[in-house]
Amino acid sequence: MRQIGFVVLSTALVCSSLTFAVRAADLEGDMLSLSSGLSTVLSSHQPSEMQQALTQMRDAAKDAKTATPPSLAGSAPQSPAMQGWRDAFDQLIAKVNQAEQQVKLGKLAEAKQIAEQIAALRNENHRKYR
Repeated sequence: MRQIGFVVLSTALVCSSLTFAVRAADLEGDMLSLSSGLSTVLSSHQPSEMQQALTQMRDAAKDAKTATPPSLAGSAPQSPAMQGWRDAFDQLIAKVNQAEQQVKLGKLAEAKQIAEQIAALRNENHRKYR
């Protein structure tokens, strides 16, 4: 009977570890999408390409907001650190929306300036949560 309990406990631990590893991989993918999208916005001269990159960035930011970064593993969902993590993505999404609005108005230079602000937000939050 003791062996069965040990096997069940071991299996549960392995499954939870795999779940965390998969979620961390998802977060890494979101971060790569954000980085790729930001590079595209900063280098593009095509409104449609910029629009597509901004949409990709918003989707990745929304998904990443629901994840827990490895640096905050074990933090309570309502902890100040986790609130800060989610607030950082709210700020990012707001900037993406601003850039998107500028692209829709044909103001690509202004959209690129907002993208520079996004890069600054990224750098600031990487120091906090990486």
